[in-house]
Amino acid sequence: MFPANKQYDLIIVGAGLSGFAAAVSARENGLTTLVIEKGRSLGGDGNYVEGAMGVDSQLQRAADIRVDKTQLLQDELNYSHYEASAPHLKQFIDHSGETIDWLQGLGIKFSKVGAQGKSWPTIHTFEGGGHAAVQALIDQATTHGTEIVTSLSAQRVLMTDGHVSGLVVKSEATGQQRDLSTSAVLLATGGYVDNPDLIKQRTPFSNRLLSVSDGKSTGDGMQLAWQAGAAHYQMGAIQYGGGAIYDRINPPFVHMASQVAAAATQEAILWVNERGERFINEDVNDNMCHAGGAILTQSRVYSILDQAAVDHLTDVGLYKEVGNSPVSPDKFDQLKDELTDKLAAGAKYLTKADSLDALARQLHLADLPATVAHYNQLVAAGVDSDFGKAAAYLTPVTTGPFYAVELGVGMACALGGLRVDHQNAVLNDHGYPVSGLFAAGNDAAGMLVGDTYAVTLPGSTAGYAVYSGRNAVASLLTKQAVTN
Repeated sequence: MFPANKQYDLIIVGAGLSGFAAAVSARENGLTTLVIEKGRSLGGDGNYVEGAMGVDSQLQRAADIRVDKTQLLQDELNYSHYEASAPHLKQFIDHSGETIDWLQGLGIKFSKVGAQGKSWPTIHTFEGGGHAAVQALIDQATTHGTEIVTSLSAQRVLMTDGHVSGLVVKSEATGQQRDLSTSAVLLATGGYVDNPDLIKQRTPFSNRLLSVSDGKSTGDGMQLAWQAGAAHYQMGAIQYGGGAIYDRINPPFVHMASQVAAAATQEAILWVNERGERFINEDVNDNMCHAGGAILTQSRVYSILDQAAVDHLTDVGLYKEVGNSPVSPDKFDQLKDELTDKLAAGAKYLTKADSLDALARQLHLADLPATVAHYNQLVAAGVDSDFGKAAAYLTPVTTGPFYAVELGVGMACALGGLRVDHQNAVLNDHGYPVSGLFAAGNDAAGMLVGDTYAVTLPGSTAGYAVYSGRNAVASLLTKQAVTN
């Protein structure tokens, strides 16, 4: 199906969180607006976000949460090795609180506000998850007359005299194409995490990276912009979701709610490499991007559990609070059943043996027995003199049977590829706008990060998605007012 009209004030490419934030803002200001989505479903990766970042929101003030914006900016610039754009990041931080207030004013509810692990207290957790927040925006956009067309992809941005004049679209059902007229296109296609070729350009470790995206974030926005004259800007960061079950057969989302996965990655009792050597302080999983980076330094990684740990996690409780995982119960009440079922099904990523020697032989982990013996000595001493793991989480590995879960690294999103200005206008190689072309969400978020995604600022991806979508529309309105 093609759109009902042939001309719009604004065409938004991508029906996710940033796209619908922009659509609601556009319709609030009377712009005729079309949202197109190449897939058949709406919401994109916004359906899976936990919450949005905000500083000085009404909810934070009510909870007496104070954040020093200047210190936050400095910390995030340091974290990015100053590859982030300081002005762009500052503008986002300065307007993030009012962004949360705007969402709240639309009826979107938040279950809590605060920190997430060792982070700034900035995340505003969506009640009902990201799906509820996105659905509320979709309802608002629809109520105010936004036209939404699915199974319709953008093929090429049309330019006339150096300004956006239209968009070529294609029906994914019939292959037919049509030209639409508009003076403004907003790219909100979700980044490039689902494009293996682009991921391979970004990192040499792509064979063990597993996308946990919706599968549609293939870099469409950046490639449309490049064709229209945009600069090839730094690819930004991949948001590593820490360890993930390395399943060579099933897609990663199959394990998102798995207690085996959460026990292996979040409890992280002992991680070893392809030789059976311990290589990192397992508490690194408090920062999922650091954990992902550490795992990728090794050729293979296994999380080792013994039966005592399985019994404790099942019957007593967690050794540490689960942070970066969809699974966050007080106890892993399904862990034993999951282990039994996965072993019975012949899961290649899971190995069980009655002894450490047997486990080492099965997986060719020659140094595993010696590694465990040394690790247990550190546990008994109460001090991890090797890598500095917190004493409270030093857990022995002594009681058979023993389990090994092979880990890869999950990827939630990949940011960047485009450079934008303070108005979220896409820039060319000379630093000037491609007139009429804007980018939001992950397509533009490379401006906020360096080589590592900043999980120290939780909710930043979702918060920026909403902020940047609204900011692009506000910029478009300003330009139109000046023109008129």
